Amino acid sequence: MKCPICRHGETEKGFATVVLERYKTTLIFKQVPATVCNNCGEEFINETISSELFKTAKQAVEMGVQIDVREYLVAA
Repeated sequence: MKCPICRHGETEKGFATVVLERYKTTLIFKQVPATVCNNCGEEFINETISSELFKTAKQAVEMGVQIDVREYLVAA
């Protein structure tokens, strides 16, 4: 797919690091499946994965987590 940001590169399967912050909570997810532009490096996360990350973030905020770094694991 042509990158919608730079309009020059093509997107390819890859991985991203996603940082989510809310209130006093910072979550870092590594190795998140994404499509990445081979020109500008823009990363795109699909809706299903984004939803999972937001759900996890909401739970972390409710538990009072301040900082958490984790590797993304595909639900079995």
